[in-house]
Amino acid sequence: MSGPKAVVVGDLHFHPLYDNKRATEIGEFAAEELATAGDEGFLVLMGDVADCVAFNEHGSKLELEGARWKDDIAACKDGLDRLMQPFYRRKRKLPHRIVTLGNHENRVNRWLKQEPRFAGMMSTEDLGFAQFGFQTFEYGKMVQIGGTNFVHNLGTQTNRAAQITSPTNGIKSIGVSTIVGHSHKFSHTPVPFRDRYVHGIDVGCAIHRDMGFGEGWSHQTAHLYRRCVWVLDNMENGDFDHRSVRLETLGV
Repeated sequence: MSGPKAVVVGDLHFHPLYDNKRATEIGEFAAEELATAGDEGFLVLMGDVADCVAFNEHGSKLELEGARWKDDIAACKDGLDRLMQPFYRRKRKLPHRIVTLGNHENRVNRWLKQEPRFAGMMSTEDLGFAQFGFQTFEYGKMVQIGGTNFVHNLGTQTNRAAQITSPTNGIKSIGVSTIVGHSHKFSHTPVPFRDRYVHGIDVGCAIHRDMGFGEGWSHQTAHLYRRCVWVLDNMENGDFDHRSVRLETLGV
């Protein structure tokens, strides 16, 4: 059996107040995993790559004190550069690079709808994804690889996490494996479907080890988060070999 191989990275939340050292180790891991994958290799970022704290409508005034869009941009570009440097050093064929934009990147779009006079002056393109070869998919839009759907979050696309925790979320009825981020939680639901299994996976997250406990949007659930990355191999018709690796195992 053969098929695409993907390294899947949940919400990174690159933030001006937290270092991006974890991106270097994640990049080393991903580059090694995908070193021989060639045209079948994929690096998938599940959205909320940038925290976009300057456009946080939910934070307290203290959290937003001094927040600047230019600092969000710098933090995201630094994180993406650290993530990709291990690939560049190996001088092998680069994997396909995909970002399914999340609700944190969508903060920019929501703000521009409220303040249309700034249209054309800023956008999620400023975060540098194209600079590092990433193809972006707008918030809420699914991308399919090897018969598996990837999207930041499900359902109403609200800020309330929609997890893949049971077959009732659609994977059984439509027979399509679905991978989501957003909740920062970790779960895997395999469901028999005809001659194979389909999968629902909440990928967890890849945030800084100290992040989540002080932010207003996350402190109530931060103790439930699982920081990890996933490897999906031999992807075909929505089935695949799979494993996850905790960031603690990578030393970050």
